Amino acid sequence: MALYILPIAGSPAATNPNEVVRIELSVTMAFWAQLAIGPAAEIYGLSEDVSIHNSEIYSDKAPGLSIVSAPLVWIVDPFLPREPSSDLPAYWPLRHVLTALLIALPAVCLAFLVGATVPGNDPRRRTAVAVIAALATPLWTYGTVFFGHAPAALLITLGWFLLLGVPGRTTALDSQRAVLGGVAVGFAVATEYPTILLAAVVYASLLARRTTPKILATAVAGAVLGALPAMIYHQVAFGAPWLTGYSFKAAADFQAILEEGVFGVSWPSAEALWGILFGARRGIFFYSPILVLAPIGLRGLVRRHGWRDAGPILIAALGYVFFASSFVDWPAGWCAAARHLVPIVPLLTAVASFAAIRLVRQWWGSVTVVILIAASGTNTLLTIALTPFFPPQFRAPLAELVLPSLSDGAAFPNLLSSVLGVAPVWVVVFAGIVVNGALIWASIRLIGDRRWWPAAVATATSVVLLTAGAWQGSAPRAETELMRAQILRRLNHFEAADRIEEAIVSAGER
Repeated sequence: MALYILPIAGSPAATNPNEVVRIELSVTMAFWAQLAIGPAAEIYGLSEDVSIHNSEIYSDKAPGLSIVSAPLVWIVDPFLPREPSSDLPAYWPLRHVLTALLIALPAVCLAFLVGATVPGNDPRRRTAVAVIAALATPLWTYGTVFFGHAPAALLITLGWFLLLGVPGRTTALDSQRAVLGGVAVGFAVATEYPTILLAAVVYASLLARRTTPKILATAVAGAVLGALPAMIYHQVAFGAPWLTGYSFKAAADFQAILEEGVFGVSWPSAEALWGILFGARRGIFFYSPILVLAPIGLRGLVRRHGWRDAGPILIAALGYVFFASSFVDWPAGWCAAARHLVPIVPLLTAVASFAAIRLVRQWWGSVTVVILIAASGTNTLLTIALTPFFPPQFRAPLAELVLPSLSDGAAFPNLLSSVLGVAPVWVVVFAGIVVNGALIWASIRLIGDRRWWPAAVATATSVVLLTAGAWQGSAPRAETELMRAQILRRLNHFEAADRIEEAIVSAGER
């Protein structure tokens, strides 16, 4: 939890439109009991991610996270400083509190939920998988930003385990599990609309398993109850329970994207498919190579338990990949990794851990798993080392943006730097040591054989050093250096930004 809070403890000068509208909706509901965010936007600024309906400004995001945030805003308001010339709480302190309690904490809990899927009664391996899920997957990246992906991932995973059971285990579905699972699935959709794809897989699986009508009806009723807040929001704001803010986007460029296909979803392209899976810009397997073991884990799950558990996971993963690669704007704005795939990451991590546990029985398998874990941890750390908001113009953000900036002494604003006066880049170094140590410990726990401990330590350390060195050797492009300078200026690293701009001017003169 400390590692998750570390990147959100500072006060950067830049806001993100995706976060702003969610916070403005929360504040609007808490203080004015209304849904149009115009009054809050006058104080915090007008975001690009808004919709206009009946001459009123609304958030275009799924409302679930803002609905949960509203009472928390009201509770913490007396303890926060004021926004200048306003009675509203200051934006950044409020953003940090909401992110810590409603994003970071659920993401950490989700990691341990994934760890609980490890078969057998081995707490060492369960904790090891939890640490890997927490520090070597995009859960860490999206556990530090006020987006809906991490809480939606927790909700849909919890609903999946309650309704379909933990993969590889047989659990009877009673009425209590059915209603709780249904509520979790329904509110996941209310928090992140695309999770409706996973919800469809869950309920199709219940039908395929010939669930009794009573239990099925209970699960459906729970889902309706979970989605009801969003449906009420849609009815009041846009005139119908099924109409979302995406139907009334204000920005012309966003409207153009949504007009292609169905709400911007058409057919997969080779570029998008490569980009969301393996590309250095957004690839989920690039940022978290440990997830490449998921297909092996699915195969093992089929061999041991048949298609009952593996089938729904495979369909869900393929469906989500199809959706993300069919989206016209597949880079998905300023972000790290394939953010649209985050809700499926817990299930992929769970089945990848099944494969890892089988592979470590052999020496070559142990080496392979340790290398994948170490590389995943390195790349994941780099996604938060400077900022998790990578503009899509960077083809390889880690090489073109993050590592050059770290070399310039620029890193994420954080509480340790502000309180202790330590340079932010040294906090990143310290975090890297902690993360590498934690993942080495997790690798040793996963392997479970003391003979391989030295190999695990040596392999993990060398992979971290070689990965960082390889990225450092990739020079940034001249056309992205100006944008890098702008990002550093937004993060209050003015000296580094000045040096970059001076270098650009000198190069232009030459």
